[in-house]
Amino acid sequence: MSNEHYLIVSYFAIALVCLALSIASYVLLRRSFSDLTTKAPGGRFANILRKLFLIGIVLPALAGFFSVSFRSCQKVNYDSIVEDRSYLVAKNQEQLRVSLSYVVIALLVWGTLIAGGFLIVGTKEKRCD
Repeated sequence: MSNEHYLIVSYFAIALVCLALSIASYVLLRRSFSDLTTKAPGGRFANILRKLFLIGIVLPALAGFFSVSFRSCQKVNYDSIVEDRSYLVAKNQEQLRVSLSYVVIALLVWGTLIAGGFLIVGTKEKRCD
C-alpha cells in the first residue's frame, strides 16, 4: 500500500474509531446518566440534559479528531506529508489522543453540570421548607 493510500484509509479508519469510542462511552454511561437526571427534581432541565448527552459526547470527539492538522513547520505541502509513513502514523495517533482527550473533557463538563444541577436544586428545595 502506498503512503497516499495509507493516508486516506487511516484517516477514515481513525475517524471511525474515534466515533465508535465516543458512542461506546455514551452507551456505557447512558443508563447511569439517565438515572442521575431522573432522580434530580426539575424535570425540564433533566430532560434537556438527557437529550443532549449523545451530542455532547460525540461532537467533542469529532472536534478533537478534526482539530489535528497534518501540516507542520517541516511538512508544508501534500507531497512532503505523504512521503513519510512514520509521520502519518504519528499524526493518526495524535488524532486519536486528542479525540479521547476531548471526550474526557466533555465528560468532566457533563459531571460538573449534573453536580451543579444537584447543588442548585438542593438549595432551592431547602429554601422552600
